[in-house]
Amino acid sequence: MSASTTTGPTPTPGATPAPAATPAPGAAAIAGPTPTTTVARRPGLVTLALAVTVLAYSLAQTLVVPALPTIGVELGASAQGTGWILTAFLLAGAVLAPVVGNLGDRLGHRRVLVGTLVVFAVATTVAALAPNLGVLLVARVVQGASTATFPLSLALARQVLPAERQGSAFGWIAGMIGLGAGAALVVGGVVVEELSWRWLFALGTAVVLVALVLVLAYVPRGTAPGVARRTDWPGIVLLSGGLVGILLAVSQGRSWGWDSPATLGVGIGGVVLLVVLTLVELRTAAPVVDVRTFRHGPLVLISLLTVAVGFVPYVCYVALPVLLQSPSATGFGHGMSVTASALALLPSAVMVFLGGRLTPVLVARTSTGVAALAASGVMAVGAAGLALWPASTWAVVLWFGVLGLGNGIGYAICAQLVVSWSPAAETGAAIGLNSVVRTVGSAAAAPVINALLVSAASVSNPSAPFSDAFWTATAVSVVGVLVSIALVGRSRRSA
Repeated sequence: MSASTTTGPTPTPGATPAPAATPAPGAAAIAGPTPTTTVARRPGLVTLALAVTVLAYSLAQTLVVPALPTIGVELGASAQGTGWILTAFLLAGAVLAPVVGNLGDRLGHRRVLVGTLVVFAVATTVAALAPNLGVLLVARVVQGASTATFPLSLALARQVLPAERQGSAFGWIAGMIGLGAGAALVVGGVVVEELSWRWLFALGTAVVLVALVLVLAYVPRGTAPGVARRTDWPGIVLLSGGLVGILLAVSQGRSWGWDSPATLGVGIGGVVLLVVLTLVELRTAAPVVDVRTFRHGPLVLISLLTVAVGFVPYVCYVALPVLLQSPSATGFGHGMSVTASALALLPSAVMVFLGGRLTPVLVARTSTGVAALAASGVMAVGAAGLALWPASTWAVVLWFGVLGLGNGIGYAICAQLVVSWSPAAETGAAIGLNSVVRTVGSAAAAPVINALLVSAASVSNPSAPFSDAFWTATAVSVVGVLVSIALVGRSRRSA
């Protein structure tokens, strides 16, 4: 482990903003080290370790998307069954992110991060060797625990990095979510076509192990864990049931029927469980999901923005491979191979990364609210371009790249907003809750867009459902614009 120094108590300007005593959210330096925090002497390597950790998680989300048809054929599974390979990861991640994030606040973020990476590596290896769909789905559920690497990494960055390096680190770490998800589509397409879908998980295991070695070598322990508290089992059960119910209704509504008793039952049941969860957590000393974090500034608005940032790119992840790979004879397809379509998506992955790197500069020169407005506005422009020109390959590449730039800024700025508005002691819980919101937004995109695309063969203009899908993404981005305008106002009043 690298050498480090220990600081005494220092101010935390990222805590709840006060008009005179602390800088407003959106200041370039977010939340300095918390009291009794170990500060890394090699912050660049710490940032690298945490960024690679989040990259491993992000790759795992979408690496399987190009391989789903191939996996279905090899394992003898239906299209609905293989769809659960993606859904299971998102469902598990939505449930496990706040649970593991809460454990990090209690037991120490580095310790829990290391444990999560070990579990992640084992599950990914099992997925590579899975003999049937059942084993693969179990492995994907366990892989979902990796969703917590994002809040854990941001919490550690806040604890162990100097204040002047935190803004840049947040950009790197958050940027890995979009970069990994986009790059996974590219890498996944090439690997599936040239090798086998099992190599996707072998590659994933290698990246996880690299992240584990880097964390063990360079990331200090950070803030000492808090006082041991009882596990909030009622909260965990209610959270799990509520999220699973809602996401099941959204993901299976098309196959079950949107007005069927099954869809309505699990959907309404999920909402009821989350309402009960809120009431229970308000009376719990150590809640697994601390809804009281919403009292800190505009965290409700930030959550709405996060839904948009999670939803919009998944519209493209679902729609674009179908659009690009379908034969030209369909009237909407571009007739590209898996590898060619993957390469067409590469510029967007690069733009996501650049957006994450641009965010600290944008925040330093303006504010977090303005950066959020830029993110949602650029996403809206990119999605509208896709909706207007879905038949042109070059237009698809261009406008998906524009959308990627906005999405990269969005990932980074949502994380920065949460950290800057939440007290240091609640960082893990707040980011964990924000991760749930983003995951729910991502999980909701696939069934909504699939419901639109299923009509492509039955309309006079076969490309119209794709335009409708991208117009949906545009509308959600515009909601993000409106939320960001409100955030700009809040930032100015807090300045």
